[in-house]
Amino acid sequence: MRKFSIHREKKEIEPTDEQIKRHKDFARIHHEYERLTKRGKKPVYRDPKLYLLVVIIGIVLLLAFLES
Repeated sequence: MRKFSIHREKKEIEPTDEQIKRHKDFARIHHEYERLTKRGKKPVYRDPKLYLLVVIIGIVLLLAFLES
């Protein structure tokens, strides 16, 4: 069984100067946030439904041109 201890000391935790400087650069933080939250768009050849649609349209156009 685990033994837990409760620290009842009220210790103020202050950020270091390095942590403060790191979070002052809003442009970098915003860029990292955007990179993490925005998904990249799938290319056409990796989206199966769109790829199938393009292939079917291509076959129909090929058959239309071969008929005439």
